Amino acid sequence: MKKLLTLSLLMVVAFSVKAADPVFVKGDKVVNLGISADWYTTISASAEYCIADGIVEKGSIGVGAFAGYGFAISSFYTNSSRILVGARGAFHYPFIDKLDTYAGIALGINYSIWTYSSNTFGLSTGAFFGARYYLSEKLAVFGEAGYGLGYLTAGVAFKL
Repeated sequence: MKKLLTLSLLMVVAFSVKAADPVFVKGDKVVNLGISADWYTTISASAEYCIADGIVEKGSIGVGAFAGYGFAISSFYTNSSRILVGARGAFHYPFIDKLDTYAGIALGINYSIWTYSSNTFGLSTGAFFGARYYLSEKLAVFGEAGYGLGYLTAGVAFKL
């Protein structure tokens, strides 16, 4: 419920604020490389392709894939790791020049490997919001919050 409320609030703000110039437009391809933090430390990669722009004035929609490998050492002396792969989609809306702000959802598969118990395999869902700040035409730094690969993710992004 909290995720849905956050995503809804972001959408309302997106529709009511005057936009800056679009940063993510139809045909753009972006690759994110990041590190996430929650119970696991996760190294991740995601790719996104803009399929539509001009939505609600300067908004756009991107779809893509993600993958991550996470590892943890719990307080119970049990080592574990996880592998995540899946698809994600996001709505982008520019508020500030050079800043690509977005919110989205993800759906994937989570395979957890436990040292002293059975491995688990299951569906992974998530919602997130984030931003990419472009340092140049092709290079950006990004940050995301939500749930999926981790509660907080930070890294670099490359526009192809």
